[in-house]
Amino acid sequence: MAATAKRPEIIEIARGIPGVPMCEEYERMISGMMYNPNTPKLLEARHRCRGVTSDYNSLDTKTIPYDQIADKRLELLRKVVGKVGDGTFIEPPFLPDYGCNIVIGKDCFVNWNLTVLDTSLVVIGDRVQIATGVSIFSAGHDTSVLSRRKFVEFGHPIFIEDDCWIGGNVVILPGVRIGKGSTIGAGSVVTKDIPPYSVAVGNPCRVKKTIQSVEEEEQDPNNPYRDLVREDR
Repeated sequence: MAATAKRPEIIEIARGIPGVPMCEEYERMISGMMYNPNTPKLLEARHRCRGVTSDYNSLDTKTIPYDQIADKRLELLRKVVGKVGDGTFIEPPFLPDYGCNIVIGKDCFVNWNLTVLDTSLVVIGDRVQIATGVSIFSAGHDTSVLSRRKFVEFGHPIFIEDDCWIGGNVVILPGVRIGKGSTIGAGSVVTKDIPPYSVAVGNPCRVKKTIQSVEEEEQDPNNPYRDLVREDR
């Protein structure tokens, strides 16, 4: 459902993101309130996103040495999304809506066909891995037919915390927070928050078990991954 008031903490995050189309309707949009998506500043932002995303997806890799691809992709990605950390790589095609409402941490890897309807903010932490065909939907509509005829909609922010693994063809719905270190099984539809260090699957997605934190793993002498040397991509 749509919110009835602005969310100052979400607006404050947005003020720290370069290139967002800050205006009254934008503040309503990212806060989860009903807003008009046909406001000129919002139309312009989506139009810009289509152009820079096309550049990203159409990069001719035949002309670039393999060891330079990651740097070139990151350079172009920084024109698409609001913020992105070093070492992050997204395989094209990548399909954002506004782009500027997406914040991605460092050392993330995203496989083909990520769709992000970033009507509200979509904040992804460090070292998150996302499989093919994932859809992240911060956008929502009321069930009222009249609301759709009036072209009003809303969006709720989505947070994916550090060290998460999102399986193939997962759908993440508005307002969800996926806690640190969690795994979401392939084909799941995430409708509610997932606690940290959970393994969750299904439609709707439910927690099946909890796992050790990364600190606990590092202290466990029987952990098979503890002494491995990290392999850089």
